[in-house]
Amino acid sequence: MMRDHGGFEGNGQTFRILTRLEPYTKSYGMNLTRRSLLGTLKYPVYYSQVVGQYPDQPSSSFRQLKAHNWLPPKSIFDVDAGSLEWVLEPLSDNDRALFSRSDLELIDGEKGIHKRSRYKSFDCSIMELADDIAYSVHDLEDAIVMGTVTYAQWHQDVVEPIKKTISTPPTLDIDALSKKLFHQEQYLRKDAIGELVNLFVTAINIVKIDGFDEPLLAYNAKLDNQHYTILEILKRFVRNRVILKPEFQGMEYKGQQIVMELFEAFASDPNRLLPENTKGRWQLAQDKKDDVQMRIICDYISGMTDEFAAKLYHSLFTPKH
Repeated sequence: MMRDHGGFEGNGQTFRILTRLEPYTKSYGMNLTRRSLLGTLKYPVYYSQVVGQYPDQPSSSFRQLKAHNWLPPKSIFDVDAGSLEWVLEPLSDNDRALFSRSDLELIDGEKGIHKRSRYKSFDCSIMELADDIAYSVHDLEDAIVMGTVTYAQWHQDVVEPIKKTISTPPTLDIDALSKKLFHQEQYLRKDAIGELVNLFVTAINIVKIDGFDEPLLAYNAKLDNQHYTILEILKRFVRNRVILKPEFQGMEYKGQQIVMELFEAFASDPNRLLPENTKGRWQLAQDKKDDVQMRIICDYISGMTDEFAAKLYHSLFTPKH
């Protein structure tokens, strides 16, 4: 819905919330330090720098478009350039230029349509590793507890690839771990999850990134190749066996329809449907570009909880008998 108005992406919106939208200050969001914000910059490039050509265009039945064809570029919105420039201001010209480099993104080994930033700060590299470990390990635990995945699937998709592709680290007995993961006793499952987390955390190294002057950019936390491979196998298992299951994709599809229809409704008659505070900001932006007004609507919808969005959708579109 923001395709012609500066785009939308979750990481970029996080940066916008921290620097502008959270009402802890009048104009500077949470008013965080440069280092705190640098740690959140997973993709320190502008939308216009990395966005590519989407393979299809919405028609009058835009709600039926393939979501996979509309994956957004990982970036900061151009409208938030002032905030990003402030964060990077103390860096040398060389560091700013290098930190903002991007290459064509690779998705599952194939070239994507967007470019992607190449570098992250030291703090951000730690945060991203923590995120990846939590994503793969704890989503796996939830899937096992809910019965979404089976031991046979685990053995086929995880145990066998680990044994085939890497020389298993001496600290990982994958067969013993598997038995505990799928054991009926909860404490044994928790123990196995703890083992997995410990396996990855203790395999993290600090590596030097060539070309940077600033130490916060010149070093990153990274897993060694062996443990990185194990983590990627776990992430792929969770994605293929849990996230891509039709019942979960159905829920995501429904959410996408709700978001698009709410966006269309607010954009069609903002003076009538927007709440007072948001309406006031929208009216103040009437003399500016259309992109500014659309960004205000975007901020409002993206700030909704799932529950609030669903209730609002039903109040607007569900017939009352």
